Amino acid sequence: MLLTAARARAAVSFCVRGSILRALLRHWRRSSVAGQMRATRVTVDLDQLRHNFRVVRRLVAPASVLAVVKANAYGHGLVECAEIFRQEGAAMLGVAFVEEAIQLRQAGNPLPILVLTPPQAEEAALFCAFGVHALASSREVMEQFAAEARRRGAVVPVHIMVDTGMHREGIAPHQVLDFARWLFEQEGLQPVGIATHFATADEADPAFLWEQLRQFRAVLEQLEAAGMRFPFVHAANSAALVRFPESRFTLVRPGIVLYGYQPWQGGERLPVHPALQWRSRVVEVRRIAAGESVSYHRLYRAQRDTTIATVPVGYADGYTRRLSGRAECLIGGRRFPIVGAICMDELLVDVGDAPVQPGEEVVLLGQQGQESIWAEELACWAESIPYEVLTAIGSRVPRVYCQEEQADAAQLVHGAVAGV
Repeated sequence: MLLTAARARAAVSFCVRGSILRALLRHWRRSSVAGQMRATRVTVDLDQLRHNFRVVRRLVAPASVLAVVKANAYGHGLVECAEIFRQEGAAMLGVAFVEEAIQLRQAGNPLPILVLTPPQAEEAALFCAFGVHALASSREVMEQFAAEARRRGAVVPVHIMVDTGMHREGIAPHQVLDFARWLFEQEGLQPVGIATHFATADEADPAFLWEQLRQFRAVLEQLEAAGMRFPFVHAANSAALVRFPESRFTLVRPGIVLYGYQPWQGGERLPVHPALQWRSRVVEVRRIAAGESVSYHRLYRAQRDTTIATVPVGYADGYTRRLSGRAECLIGGRRFPIVGAICMDELLVDVGDAPVQPGEEVVLLGQQGQESIWAEELACWAESIPYEVLTAIGSRVPRVYCQEEQADAAQLVHGAVAGV
């Protein structure tokens, strides 16, 4: 791991300290300006992220933690969250695509980064240039990676993906031994990890997970008998690392749990809490008479005289139309129904006779007073899952970052630079 980290630091060069400073200031400046300009914003509590990471780290020790930050860190902000996890001791970061890894490198993050989807042959130069770990699930692609690495005088760390039943990517268990032998012979490739992925870790019946785990262990035993060992052996996602300690091996891959959501709904709950809240403000209020309709297609007709509040959030921000006529929001610490069709940029709330005024805060996701709405509830209304709710929040919604553990953004930048 130390050699890998050193290689990553070399890839981002002597300018790491300055690039971290510039990138973080750029992100905070953008968030700050956008937050002042728009009534709608996402607030991310960096202290809560730290707490959530520490809960996971304590639970899985002595295994190391690969913090999954794909999809803009589940909507929370890729660069900012990755830096918090780096400070808290993450051994590695996980992204979905090499473009995300490049964004982290350009922001100065020196941690090892694993791209969790199979690479394409034409991406080999990017993996080499930015010191990124690749998932090895195709001999043909790895041949191209090895050739490009030799041409550049580089070494690409690779993790063998074993398909134990997900059937999405990976090498079949009976083919892993030959594939691994071939990988170890390739100049330009450095096999450093082996992994699998569970299909049912969050389901009540663990039978299929146990079968996947049995297959993975059999592969590991076969490789060890052949003299092949890997510093990074990983299988556990958020649900598995909580429910099945046997699946932790040397590295775990938490995702949703880092952002404060329970990875499964049974058993003991981890002491993690959501770090993200989504808020806006009322921009207009109007009285309508009984029988009048609102929004496109006149899907909602008032049963009595009532007040309608307009909120500048719509499906272009990630507040899906599937929530039309189903969801609620919080105003003044009370729940009110969102009515009519959700528009591209606006939604409407029936506040009845409540004395709601323009400028009042509206909570779409988060807590206000004694009431709260979190991603599980939004997902239920939308017939979806919390993962989709969080990752769907669009880029035009500014992210504003807050923390108390370090006094201000400048101190966080100082901490990031000092730690490199």
